[in-house]
Amino acid sequence: MTLIKVENLTKSYGTETLLKDFSLEIGEGEIVAVMGPSGIGKSTLLNIIGGLDQEFEGSLTYAPQVFEGIDVPFPFVFQESHSLLSWKTVEDNVRIAGKHLAPEEIDEALQAVGLYEHRKKKPRELSGGMKQRVSLARALVCKSRVMLLDEPFASLDSEMRSKLQELVKNLSKTKGIAMLLVTHERSEAEAMADRIIII
Repeated sequence: MTLIKVENLTKSYGTETLLKDFSLEIGEGEIVAVMGPSGIGKSTLLNIIGGLDQEFEGSLTYAPQVFEGIDVPFPFVFQESHSLLSWKTVEDNVRIAGKHLAPEEIDEALQAVGLYEHRKKKPRELSGGMKQRVSLARALVCKSRVMLLDEPFASLDSEMRSKLQELVKNLSKTKGIAMLLVTHERSEAEAMADRIIII
């Protein structure tokens, strides 16, 4: 079942056109990787699909199931971890993803990304890679049918990167989550994605 359908998308900034007549469908449980040089429009595509950018031509439609029973329709995991709230602990940063999250759901997500023992720390006490893992844990508990990932593993060491790649891939398949992954790493795209799109 198709969860996201993009048709003839064109995005311009003044006289510069980043995306032109771009079309894409993403199905339930499918991971689509988007690759291409910097500045070509990969992150812009994520922002449009996630509703952060609504100034575009073309059409963008979602299956009704995308919006059923969730607080946050489109969790993002960005390349940088600026979305964390500096005054909240790790577990509280994860908790803001949903109003009705049970403590065990938060604990499970933090254990999955290897941060359970750091749950009482503030972002300033974490490394860049650990902050990225908090962002991923927050995305995991959203229970969304769609997840948008912008270079989410770029700051992680190879061991943690492989572990989280496998975790995200399994999550997509078992939970039926459609994922759009922006990456510069071909090996990452090949390891995780069902399809790779080059812009």
